[in-house]
Amino acid sequence: MYDQPISPLTKTTALLLLCLLPLSALAVREDVEQPVNLEADSVVFNKQAGTAVYTGRVEISQGTLRITADRIEISAPGNEIQSIRAAGRPVNFRQTMDNGRQAVGKAELIQYLVPQKLLVLTGGATLSQDRDTFASNRIEYSTATGELKAGGSTSTAGTQKPGRVRATFYPTNKAQ
Repeated sequence: MYDQPISPLTKTTALLLLCLLPLSALAVREDVEQPVNLEADSVVFNKQAGTAVYTGRVEISQGTLRITADRIEISAPGNEIQSIRAAGRPVNFRQTMDNGRQAVGKAELIQYLVPQKLLVLTGGATLSQDRDTFASNRIEYSTATGELKAGGSTSTAGTQKPGRVRATFYPTNKAQ
């Protein structure tokens, strides 16, 4: 067994859970008080580098939140979380909101850049709640300001690939 406590990694995983879903401010409030459960085929911790890599059918749950991915990488040099990266074909997440509705999302890559408070979903990114849906190749969400940007995706060369934003919203008030 490990001699070092894993509480910083538990805190890191809890932060991941809080940050992956842009609508987390509306999530069931009790979720953050629930234990974090994590399963993976393997995990590699490197305390000196400040990294943790979970691979192989990664499943995370906390209260009503469920996340599945092929790989989750956490970078926390000096025990200060810099980034969280979840990759999969796709990464899926689901959570119940305070209003009882299910929020569901997926993308091939979900990154949370902690210093910038920026959540980035790329590769077939979709967010939905009930029948309302939002989809794009790239979705950026600022957890600090609530601003959402979507469209295209950035290639490894830093250039924008073309892409369309698709949204479907159903009226909540019906005309009489």
